[in-house]
Amino acid sequence: MFRELIPLVAALAAAVIVYVARERRRQRMRIAPPRPNLRMRELSDVPALLEIERAALATDNPRVAFRRAALENALAALYLEAVAGYGFPDTGEMQRVHTRTWQTVREYLRLKYDDAVADDWFDYFMRVAEPYLREKVRLTEEPAFAKIYDELLQDLFADAVRAPQKKSFVPPDLSQS
Repeated sequence: MFRELIPLVAALAAAVIVYVARERRRQRMRIAPPRPNLRMRELSDVPALLEIERAALATDNPRVAFRRAALENALAALYLEAVAGYGFPDTGEMQRVHTRTWQTVREYLRLKYDDAVADDWFDYFMRVAEPYLREKVRLTEEPAFAKIYDELLQDLFADAVRAPQKKSFVPPDLSQS
């Protein structure tokens, strides 16, 4: 008699597992900003950041404008880091300014738009852009190759801006670099 119930119990257990997994994913993917009314002045009073906020809020899609600002500053910081690696002096302060800027904009995106998870569009961009920029700086004497890396970075930038919120990306395999 109990043997007849085993398939039913197994089906119910499978249904519960599927339900729990779907519910966890739904909760994780739900867009729920912790502070939707946040203003940049609450994070920083740096004029450049306040200007980024003013310009972004004037656009049709402020979240995308903030993403662009974070990516542009991250790209500048990575570029300065690559240039400094080849012995160019006096890049440290500019790199720190760009790094602080992207970090603040990234925190603003997380708090106001719930636009940050581990291994998301930004982390993926940083992992891929860094070796591209190192190679581009190394090949500055060969403009044809530098142009190829410019195009790759533009494509990567556009993909990062268009990426959906709260989507995690598999870290790229850069072991062959």
